[in-house]
Amino acid sequence: MAAALLLHGAALAAAASRASTANEDDLGLRAKQERFQAAADRFYESVMAADRNGIFYTLRDAAATAGDSVLRRSGGELGWIAVDEALLEAEAAASRRSEADRLLAAASKLRLAADSLTGGDDALWLQYRPVLKEDARQLVIAWTTSGASGTGTAEARMKTLQQHWELVEPSALLMRDKALTEAMRDSIAYSSRLLTSHDGTRTGWAVQSFESLSAAADRLFLASGGEGGYLAADALPHPLPPHSGGGWLIYTIVPLICALLTYVGWSNYRQGQHGVIVLPARPERPSRNGVVRK
Repeated sequence: MAAALLLHGAALAAAASRASTANEDDLGLRAKQERFQAAADRFYESVMAADRNGIFYTLRDAAATAGDSVLRRSGGELGWIAVDEALLEAEAAASRRSEADRLLAAASKLRLAADSLTGGDDALWLQYRPVLKEDARQLVIAWTTSGASGTGTAEARMKTLQQHWELVEPSALLMRDKALTEAMRDSIAYSSRLLTSHDGTRTGWAVQSFESLSAAADRLFLASGGEGGYLAADALPHPLPPHSGGGWLIYTIVPLICALLTYVGWSNYRQGQHGVIVLPARPERPSRNGVVRK
């Protein structure tokens, strides 16, 4: 009897020890996630302030914290590959004074990705769901009102959508299942190809593909994280396609953003408090009978 009690007590002690160790591990991981978030925030703020010395030191700190092996146990492996790419983009852009837009884009990616690890349901990257859906809606409007003669307008809308997606893709790869993220990326790529196609039957396909973008965004952003949301540690990584060159100025429809974000303040959002500067859409030339004036 005494031996049985001793064994039972030993089992309880071992279980308590394991629970305590697991709790300590969770607290340690959380602390590392918060350090990465703080480092990414400081880097973003240095970029916004155009503080070149600050950019150098805060980028170095962000890279150091992001390289922690314990930290990288959280989130999907492909997401960390995307974070590494954003760090390389930031380093390259920081060395060239003429690439301020590219530097801001890289800083925004890092800030959103770091916040995704700690933000939960309130993570900043999740606020891009209505933005992407509105981009898709504006794409349908541009295509259906202007038709083939207004392809340039639709292509401009598509570029805006692509830029918004590139900002949140690292966060999506960290926090969502690989299949959902690839479905969103493939939907954007397919729609973009249809815009540049010369197939006369593409009109109906294009509208359907634009509408499918909105559905893909819903599936991605509304999916729950946790089990099934992250890749296994031994999953084979597939490098992201290289980002194309060009300006990184991010813009969208001002009234939309104002309506979506009134609860956090339009002025704060306009000043880049959510990881990206939002500028008004470029004015379009007036059109008559579906023909855009040059």
